Amino acid sequence: MNVSGHVRTTTIGIGQLRSDTCRYVQRVECGEAFQILRRGRAAAELCAAPLSGDLLPMPVALTDLRVRAAHFFDRVAAGETIAVEYHGRVVAVLRPCDTGALANPGRVSEPVPPRMS
Repeated sequence: MNVSGHVRTTTIGIGQLRSDTCRYVQRVECGEAFQILRRGRAAAELCAAPLSGDLLPMPVALTDLRVRAAHFFDRVAAGETIAVEYHGRVVAVLRPCDTGALANPGRVSEPVPPRMS
């Protein structure tokens, strides 16, 4: 969370989430949020779980999310919210994104200009 109280949102691709799931969930625990792209479109948001666990669905283990990401993203695309469990407690939720707009993942660098001959 920044000084003004807003959560910083970073855009990443589904492949980035799968390859480093633990680190992204730990960053969510520290107050960050991630917009996740699937096929170049905003598909889901990974953010901190609400303090009241009463409203959360059955949790999914972090390792299951990593291994079966496509399955869970299909569920999110259908409107479901997924609770992510890490070290025995729900720490994050994966929920549908408000927009399906095209976006660029955070790690993708700018295109390299062509060489001058």
